Amino acid sequence: MKTGVVILGHGSRAEEAKRVFNEIISMIKEKVNYEIVRGASMELAEPNLEQTIETIADKVDKISIVPLFLFPGIHIQEDIPGLIDELREEYPEIEFEFGENIGADEKIADIMVDRIEKVV
Repeated sequence: MKTGVVILGHGSRAEEAKRVFNEIISMIKEKVNYEIVRGASMELAEPNLEQTIETIADKVDKISIVPLFLFPGIHIQEDIPGLIDELREEYPEIEFEFGENIGADEKIADIMVDRIEKVV
């Protein structure tokens, strides 16, 4: 089974935000062993989730959608699951999985401590 990974961000019109998102996607690609790793945005930027799925659908049997969201807000709870349900109907031959948002992770606290120490 060939798996594709889609990192789903919120999206932004700001060029700097797009650059940082793409840089994170590049870092992830270097750290995983999946041939297909793509970024997608919920809104305000392209490619969106549907566009990204369309470009990889004929190359995979399974797509893991992993949100680059810190908090479990409305996108995580409702919007993204709804989009995935629509994708399952459009691509019944593909298995879709939805990963967890980042949440309260010790690594986030470590990053924040590092940032605090830089300004204190």
